[in-house]
Amino acid sequence: MRRALVFVACWGTAITVAGCGGGTNDGTASAPSGSAPAGQQPASTEPAATTADPPTAFDTGAGVGLPAEALRANVAGSVVSTFTTLRDRTAYIITPTALNAVDALTGRQKWTVAVAGKPGDPYNQSTPFVNETGPRPPAVGDKLAVGAVPVLMPEQGTTPSYITLSVVAADKETGTKAWQADIKVSDDQYADAGNAVTQVVAVTDKAVVASYSQDEDHVTAALDPATGKTLWQRKDYVAGSLHGDILVGTDFNVPENSSMTQATALDLLTGQQKWIGARESYGLTMVQADPALVVANRTDYGSGHSFLLFLDPATGAEKAKIEGAHDFGISTYGECLYDQQSVLTCEEDGVLTGYDAKTAAKLWSLPDQATNRVAPSVTVAWHGALYGKTQGGQPIVLDAKTGKDRSTDGVGAAPVLVSAYAGITADEDGAPKAYPVKK
Repeated sequence: MRRALVFVACWGTAITVAGCGGGTNDGTASAPSGSAPAGQQPASTEPAATTADPPTAFDTGAGVGLPAEALRANVAGSVVSTFTTLRDRTAYIITPTALNAVDALTGRQKWTVAVAGKPGDPYNQSTPFVNETGPRPPAVGDKLAVGAVPVLMPEQGTTPSYITLSVVAADKETGTKAWQADIKVSDDQYADAGNAVTQVVAVTDKAVVASYSQDEDHVTAALDPATGKTLWQRKDYVAGSLHGDILVGTDFNVPENSSMTQATALDLLTGQQKWIGARESYGLTMVQADPALVVANRTDYGSGHSFLLFLDPATGAEKAKIEGAHDFGISTYGECLYDQQSVLTCEEDGVLTGYDAKTAAKLWSLPDQATNRVAPSVTVAWHGALYGKTQGGQPIVLDAKTGKDRSTDGVGAAPVLVSAYAGITADEDGAPKAYPVKK
C-alpha cells in the first residue's frame, strides 16, 4: 500500500465565509451588500494605497480582519495552513463550497462564486489540529482565479455516488463564473474524500492543471481555460510544477514496486509522456520554483535519506543534488520557498540556504559563525525579500540574493502572504489579518 500522501509545497485549510454575500442559485457571483452588482466595478472613493516592491515594513496599527477561514494558526499564534492567494490588494480564498475574493486593505468581500455540489470533505479544515491535507490556495492567472475542492456526487437511481475533483474558474476581477469541471476520481462507491489534497497547479492561456491525491487515489487533469473541457486525464499521477509546455509531477505507477514513486514529465496539451526521473523514490514532492529547473524534494527508497534534486525540465537530467540530514531515518529534505524572481531559499535541519533558482548555485547560508549570524525562521519569500522572525521573535526582512539583513527595525509583522500592498498573517489571537504596506 502506498504510504506517501503527496502534496505540493503550499499549505492549506478550509473555510466558510460568514457575514458576507453568498452565491446565487445558479452558482454565479453575487455582490456583497452595498457594493456594485456582479460584473460591474464600483467607483473607487478610497485613497491611494502605499505600495512597495518588495515591502520592508507593515503598518500594524491599521490591520484589517479577514474571514476566519483564510488561514489557520496553532495555539502559539503561528500560521500552520492557509487557503489564500494574495495578488496585489485582493485575497482569493477557497472554501469547501465557494471561491471568494476579498479586498485585503478594507476587508470587503468583492465577490463569491459557489461550487456546485455537496462538499466531499466539509470538516477537514475545521479541525483544531495541524493537518497537511485539504484544498490548496487558489491559482490566479492573467484572467482567471481557479480553485479546486472535492465534491460528493449523489447517487442517481442505480448509479452509485462518487467523488469528483471539482475545479471552479471565475473572472479574477468581476467574479463572473467561467465554468466548473467535475472529474471523477474513483470508481469505488464507498470512497470518500477525507484527508484529500486538491490543488490547481497552473493556470495558463493553454491549460488549467488540477490534481487530487488521497490514499491510493491520485488524479491529474488538464482543462481548457475557456470552457473547462478536459484535455486529458491521468490516474496515479499528481502534478507538481510547470515548465513552459512541460508538466512534471509525482508518478505512483511504478511497475517495479508499488511503494515507489518517480518523477514523470508530460506534455501540457496532450498528456504525452516526455521522460522519467528520480526513480526509486519513497517520497517525492515537486517544489514550486523557477521554470528553468525542476526542483524535487526526494526521499531515497533504499536508504531513507533525503535529497533536494535539480533536474533539467527538457530531459530530466540531474543538474545538482543536495543531501539532507538523515539522522532519524526516513525523512524529507525540508521546506523551500521561491521568491517569484530568482532565488530559492530552503531550510533543512536548522540551516537556511539561498540558491540561484535558474542554476542551483549556492548563494549564501545561515548560520554563519564567521560573522556571528544565526538563521531566522522564514515565513514567506517574495520579489527578492525573505520575511520571517528572529530567534527572539522579532519580525525581520532579509535580502534573498545575499542573505543579509535588509530591514530589522519597525518591520511590524512577519507575513505568510505578501504583495506590494499588504502582508497577511495571524494576529496574537490567531485570527487572520492583513496589514497595509508602510514602506
